[in-house]
Amino acid sequence: MNEGDASGRMPPTPQLRQTGVMAILRAPSAARFGEICRVLVDSGVTCLEITLTSPDAIESIKAVRADLPDHVEVGAGTVTTAEQARTAVEAGVDFLVSPSAELDVVRVARTAGIPSYPGALTPTEIHAAWRAGASAVKVFPASTVGPSYFKDVAGPFPDIRLMPTGGVSIDSIGDWIRAGAVGVGLGGPLQGDAAEGGDLDALAERARRALDAVRTARQAVSGATGSPGEASAQPSGGQALA
Repeated sequence: MNEGDASGRMPPTPQLRQTGVMAILRAPSAARFGEICRVLVDSGVTCLEITLTSPDAIESIKAVRADLPDHVEVGAGTVTTAEQARTAVEAGVDFLVSPSAELDVVRVARTAGIPSYPGALTPTEIHAAWRAGASAVKVFPASTVGPSYFKDVAGPFPDIRLMPTGGVSIDSIGDWIRAGAVGVGLGGPLQGDAAEGGDLDALAERARRALDAVRTARQAVSGATGSPGEASAQPSGGQALA
């Protein structure tokens, strides 16, 4: 469990901070989630979100959590009510993600001592989610605004951590990181057709490309500012540190 700051806000999870990638699993069937998660972890992606809109999501979370090494972070996504949040916490999740600014969910996460990533889009929503105690605000759908929006928001709100989700492609990851994102949420562009029986080797390659994009962008930012910023992404195919 992470320790919060003086305000009680939990920081983003270590693996998200280190790798900069949150993999989002959503599919009509969760039958292949275990295989997908193992491939992602073997490729270096160690922050995994299983959405509650997927069938048997809570049981999948429990199974994946039990199957993977302790350093891997498994969270619940599309959490929209306090009841769902409490059920996910009881299942042992490491974090909660919402598509909208569900402040009750943030409060459950703070009580449980785990990070939360509520969704927001407008500056008003972003600020409200942050004030409620968000670890980072999930800007969703990010494709409607673009990376330059992060720089605009950082003007009045320089301390708010932002994570784009929704329409983020692997090719655009670098733009988001250079714009100040703490990390990116990747669903379809990363998962591809893996849940429907697609090529798992191709999934692994997409994962490595995503991590490489984060690492390259962070190095560019560090070189430009002289600041180390967030930890560099784990080298492709390597095990991330706990």
